Amino acid sequence: MLMRTQEQYYKDTLKNRTVLEREEVLQCTCPYVRCEWHGNCRACVALHRYHASHLPCCLQPLLREKITALAGICEMETTQKAKESEQFRDYVAEQDALLGKERQG
Repeated sequence: MLMRTQEQYYKDTLKNRTVLEREEVLQCTCPYVRCEWHGNCRACVALHRYHASHLPCCLQPLLREKITALAGICEMETTQKAKESEQFRDYVAEQDALLGKERQG
């Protein structure tokens, strides 16, 4: 990935300043409106970083979207599948053996 030039960085900074002038961008999107830190994103993020238990609700959809896209590229799923019992493998072997005997007999 190529690094931005100083001029590109400055242009991006100007764009970001313009974005932050829009009220809808600054509104807290967390569904927990009764939270003591609702609307105080700086404090919210600081607490989530300190406790390191999970991401703030407002960032979870963004990260979920990125992880799902990455998982798709890796041909993986983002949920862990239940593992089948080893007994299932034994059952398949038994059934194959029975079918093999029937075909021969």
